[in-house]
Amino acid sequence: MTSIKTKSLNIIGYPIHSLENNLMGMFKHIGQVLIIYYYTLKFIFQGKIDYKETFKQSYMIGVKSFFVVSITALFTGFAMSLQISRELVLFGADTAIGGVVSLALIREIGPITAGVMVAGRVGSSIAAELTTMMITEQIDALKVMKINPVEYLVVPRYMAGILMMPILSIYAMAVGLIAGIIVAQVAANVQPATFLDSVQQTILDRDFEVHFLKSFINATIIIIFSCNIGLHTRGGAEDVGIATTRAVVWSMTGIFIANYIVTALTFIPR
Repeated sequence: MTSIKTKSLNIIGYPIHSLENNLMGMFKHIGQVLIIYYYTLKFIFQGKIDYKETFKQSYMIGVKSFFVVSITALFTGFAMSLQISRELVLFGADTAIGGVVSLALIREIGPITAGVMVAGRVGSSIAAELTTMMITEQIDALKVMKINPVEYLVVPRYMAGILMMPILSIYAMAVGLIAGIIVAQVAANVQPATFLDSVQQTILDRDFEVHFLKSFINATIIIIFSCNIGLHTRGGAEDVGIATTRAVVWSMTGIFIANYIVTALTFIPR
């Protein structure tokens, strides 16, 4: 009887214990992220930047992401524009389609689309690469040679990220806008001139400022989170897959949370 009661209490207490471990792990991870970000900024302000490696990472992060960002932004623009066009036509507001579509693309869809695609393609790659280096003791070899892993591995990737992410976000916005023009003309018979005139009347300078702010934050989240996971994972081949998954999950979750916070803080009635 006593053993049954003990087992029951253990079953009841397990979720609480698991929750406590998850919370502790989360706060530990956030602390590690802040430390790496501090040292990354420190090395950047000291001018310790490997420009050759930064250029290489810019190609890996930016150029190689254009195709997947193009496809995602195009069909996201198609779907969103089709829905908006059909709804606004019902209310006789077809001339406002361009403004609504462009506002959504600039403030939300552009940064989110580019951020999610880069998190999936680049964040996972960085985590897998650095985790492999940790497992094969290449990071320890750098420390023996008195080379700081953050300066050597994180700084070039971070510089490449904050340089390429705004470009990818603007590109995603432009592709989505082209998709919007096509759908508006086909689905709602709105001419491109009318569409673009609505865009011009709706979009303000502050919308682009929010766009670039979100792009910068997304790049920071993806690169720093992925590098931190890669630099703090040890074990075997199985842990490479686990680190890759964690990097994508943490990056995407951080992107959506940051997107909401920035949207809430920068919202100003028109």
